[in-house]
Amino acid sequence: MLKLYSVRGCATRSERLAKEFKYKAFISYSHSDEKWATWLHRSLENYKVPKPIVGNETAMGEIPARLAPVFRDRDELPSATNLGELLTQSLEDSATQIVICSPAAANSNWVNEEILTYKRLGRSNRIFCLIVDGEPWASDKPGQEEQECFPPALRHELGDSGELSDVRAEPIAADARPEGDGKVNARLKLISGMLGVGFDALKQREQHRRHQRMLVFTTAAFVGMAITSGLAVTA
Repeated sequence: MLKLYSVRGCATRSERLAKEFKYKAFISYSHSDEKWATWLHRSLENYKVPKPIVGNETAMGEIPARLAPVFRDRDELPSATNLGELLTQSLEDSATQIVICSPAAANSNWVNEEILTYKRLGRSNRIFCLIVDGEPWASDKPGQEEQECFPPALRHELGDSGELSDVRAEPIAADARPEGDGKVNARLKLISGMLGVGFDALKQREQHRRHQRMLVFTTAAFVGMAITSGLAVTA
């Protein structure tokens, strides 16, 4: 685990690392969920962090103005023979890992290995999950095992040897399913985790920002109508 410590006149290790990361997030997913990965990639990179909180320090480091770039393997990896090394380096270069969770992901050895690699870096607290299909912990329910959406590396803590133990983990998850948080709130929950700020506080800022935009739009519309009416009268 990352240890946070303070020394007068020096930044914490978390703050130093945050400035060194090449990517804001690494998206791990099964290619069966590529549409979700594409949506998430664009949603994160297009998101503008509310100005009042930009530059604030949190447990995740200094809050940036944008959440870009985000690593997604098909977009980022060049043609190469040793993709394993490139993926490992990209995981090391990522401030957070987001796992798109579904039965396909739960059965993907590649996704599981990416999670294991990131956990072995001591960054379990920087892993966030987006549930898009299936059920969490379905593997504990006889007859429903095929619906499990969490890969094994998410369901268990690492042992001293660096391998998965029998200790149950508690993944940090946002649920994009209609019966869960829905896509909009799920995206915002992921962002709040990446920034290290409260979900409710961030949602309020988003609502305020939308209200301000609507006010500007409405005002501009009225001004436009007034100008048009004035021109019609003088014509």
